[in-house]
Amino acid sequence: MRGQAQLCGLPQPCGLPRQGVRAQYGGQMKPVVFTEVIDTAVSARRAFDRVVPRDDAELFTGYLVLPAVTRVSDQTGPWTTPGSRRTVHLSDGGTFREHLLRHTPPAEPSTTTPPAEPSPTTPPPEPDTTTPSAVGEFDYRVTDFTGALAHLVSEARASWRYEPTATGSRIRWTYEYVPLPRRRFVVERLIGPIWRRYMRRSLLVCARVAEGA
Repeated sequence: MRGQAQLCGLPQPCGLPRQGVRAQYGGQMKPVVFTEVIDTAVSARRAFDRVVPRDDAELFTGYLVLPAVTRVSDQTGPWTTPGSRRTVHLSDGGTFREHLLRHTPPAEPSTTTPPAEPSPTTPPPEPDTTTPSAVGEFDYRVTDFTGALAHLVSEARASWRYEPTATGSRIRWTYEYVPLPRRRFVVERLIGPIWRRYMRRSLLVCARVAEGA
């Protein structure tokens, strides 16, 4: 039910380990990282299957100075295939380019009885690398900003996780902006508080969609 969606905030901003950050972003500035989560009353698989394919213009409707998504264009392949790219258009006339990195739906909820514990004399089974993970993953890189963001950031990365919980699922959205030189304060302290509220508003919409709206 819609009323069962519960918004959960994490400490902001969330930092990444120091080692490996510059390598991940090609030697650029350390990213400014924001994470928000929301709980839903449906399984992780159902939430993933309903939210990920939804039109972005319905999910990301803007907030204060942050523009809404209006449409996408120039898509090079299915938005389920890593390597596909597309252009996202915003209500203020700006655009950016998305590059799909990962699209891995979570496993279906199990209805079978779990296997019995192995006896002390039985060697443990080999790790199963073919069974889908219970956590769904949806990641994309964002480049080629135009408009206001082009003067603040060089690129970004979005990571979505659809995690099973005892009562349904949790959607975890992490967004990492790579600021341009001397723009970190603006991104982290001025844009950041508005961006976090934008993320929370968008996740409320995602939860409603996940629960059948």
